[in-house]
Amino acid sequence: MFKSVNFKNAVMLMSLVMLAFAAGVRAENSAESGGDELLRITPAESLFCVRVNNLDYAFGTMDQFLTGAAPIPMATSMSVRMLLAGVLGDPALSNVRTDGSFSIFAVTAPGQAGQGQPTQNIFVAGLLPVADFQQLVSGNPNCGPPDANGVSKITISGMTGTAKTTLITKVGSYAMVSSGKNYDALLATAKSITGSGAAGLAGDLDADEIKKTAKEPLWAYGNVQLASKVFGPMVFAQLENIKTMMEKTKQSGQASFADPAAIMNMYAGILETLMKETQFLSLTIKPKQNVCNLTMSISAVAGTDMANMFVADASTGRDNKLLAYLKDGAAMNLGCNLNKTFANQFNSKGIDILATIAGESTTPEEIAKVKTWLADITNALGESLASSFSIDAKQKPPFAGEYVVVIKDEKSFNRAIEEAVPMVNTGAIANFYKKMGMEMNYTISRDVDLYKGVSIDSAKLVIKSTEPNSPEEQLIDAIYGPGLQYRWGIIRADSLCVCAIGGDDVTSSIRTLIDKVKAARQQPKQPLADEIKAALALLAEPDKADFVGTYNYIRLLSMVTAMAPTPMPEMDIPTKSNLAFAGKIGGGKMALEVALPKEHLAELATALQMLQQQTRERLQKRQEQLQSSKPSVMYWVKCTNADCEHEWQMDRGDYFVYLKEHQDPASMALPAIVCPECGKESGFRAEKCNKCGLVFKRGSVPHDFADKCPSCNFSELEDRRRRAREAAGQTE
Repeated sequence: MFKSVNFKNAVMLMSLVMLAFAAGVRAENSAESGGDELLRITPAESLFCVRVNNLDYAFGTMDQFLTGAAPIPMATSMSVRMLLAGVLGDPALSNVRTDGSFSIFAVTAPGQAGQGQPTQNIFVAGLLPVADFQQLVSGNPNCGPPDANGVSKITISGMTGTAKTTLITKVGSYAMVSSGKNYDALLATAKSITGSGAAGLAGDLDADEIKKTAKEPLWAYGNVQLASKVFGPMVFAQLENIKTMMEKTKQSGQASFADPAAIMNMYAGILETLMKETQFLSLTIKPKQNVCNLTMSISAVAGTDMANMFVADASTGRDNKLLAYLKDGAAMNLGCNLNKTFANQFNSKGIDILATIAGESTTPEEIAKVKTWLADITNALGESLASSFSIDAKQKPPFAGEYVVVIKDEKSFNRAIEEAVPMVNTGAIANFYKKMGMEMNYTISRDVDLYKGVSIDSAKLVIKSTEPNSPEEQLIDAIYGPGLQYRWGIIRADSLCVCAIGGDDVTSSIRTLIDKVKAARQQPKQPLADEIKAALALLAEPDKADFVGTYNYIRLLSMVTAMAPTPMPEMDIPTKSNLAFAGKIGGGKMALEVALPKEHLAELATALQMLQQQTRERLQKRQEQLQSSKPSVMYWVKCTNADCEHEWQMDRGDYFVYLKEHQDPASMALPAIVCPECGKESGFRAEKCNKCGLVFKRGSVPHDFADKCPSCNFSELEDRRRRAREAAGQTE
């Protein structure tokens, strides 16, 4: 009997422990938010929520950060208080606890889901912490008494004589406010979040996110699953409209770069994947006097490809010993521990999306081959990588890159490099870039150099536009010039591959990298570059991140100005401060922290002001030249009015000035020109056939060259390309 009783007690005790554990797991989020009234009364079905903890402190520190950095003086704390005063009709904000937590949220209006336009069915309200709700209402001369449902109206007369009404009601120790037209929605929402079975927003968040809601000065949240149901159909309909407009523009001869349908299908595929597989997005903002830290998080829907991608692996939390190879003066630095689970699934998903651009020109077998190739490269690498991207606006291409990566399987790595040649030149990758309006030629050469016992290989990538003499070709030439030069070598004793790309002397760059690796043997603990050290100090926990890096907008701007289709002055702005970033993957989430130093924001503001000034001066000079010079290039214009069909020539400068002055920002179509003969807006740019002399509107022959003559089918552009191919010894 004693043993039986003990056995029963033991079973009962074990059962109680298991029940307690299960209950604890279910209640974990509730416990985390137990003392957070604001989170409890924020509706669980919120489309979005923006929360400010201690409004005075949050926007006070934001003002400190922006002072001296923003191009124009900004007082965010004053602006927010004025906004609240305008809502409540009380400039003093009496009985509002401005040191408390505030939020604004949006839900689908009760009983209106699926009706009318999505934006018309959204109920937006704010929750304000109050010291004494009764005093707040009774002491406000603009506020009426509560009705039978406890709802009061705040009425404020505007400057135009129209009155604005705000509804206000008590919810716990908070006041809920909304627009005067939302009475029913306000009442229904207030009842739903104060009922006995009410589920607050905490139930949709994990423990880490719940901590952020109360800890960070500013927190924003978006429920992607709900948003996709409400706005998804409207968004995809708009994408279809844009695709149709782009196709019409291309057919009219106004645009020729890439395949608009394929590009829009790619964007639609990306958006569809994000909508289906993202649970929520969040953003935290933590301003300080000299830096503002932002953390963006994306949480995946359980069981999706994204969730399976966002998992930690053996590389997580490991010390990256290659960070010492990151450089001062770079436009971008990146050091990462290779999460191969993430990398392989991300590459596979990306190839599926890019395949929508290649279309039927690429077979499923070719797509599978690209995926296998990328996986082979990833799996051949070791645990760490470091890369730097630098700018030299005086060179072509105007950038250079350096990589140092751990190699685990040299044989597989070299085989994958060889396999890249046919894929880039004639395979799936080539088909993708052709759809984007680009042709590529990739060649490799082995053992082109030997330096300190390290064999150096080389490659060259030449990129050209499929539309010779087009603006797109000019842009590609400005970016890539005669081609990208690569040099790389494997230092077997250190299991490292070093690679240099572009720059004025790629051979010298690769040799410098080899020297750095060999020097590190004598001093394993290499010091970090000054800019890297300063950037990491701005981040919360860079040592726990999967990847870290720096980004310098000023240096990137110098590359943009160098690639501009018209000459622009060089950006000569000293910069040593960088935007710093760090990311972490695991548990179905990916988080990216960004640290924006005040110094870098000030540098960027100065650069943009300088760029605007230079742009104004250049446009003014160009206009003066057009006005003072004789017409040098003339465009044909034809009236499309069937009763007129007048033909005339127009100075190119005057033509573009007219387009600029009459372009509708909401339309991608070019504006019609007033015909001097009939006075109607029916003139469009035309071509005069060099063969039969017919003047016709550009793009008269659908799906063909813009200058194709509808009478004799002659095209000067087509003929010029044919002659160029013949001169190069190419056939159709």
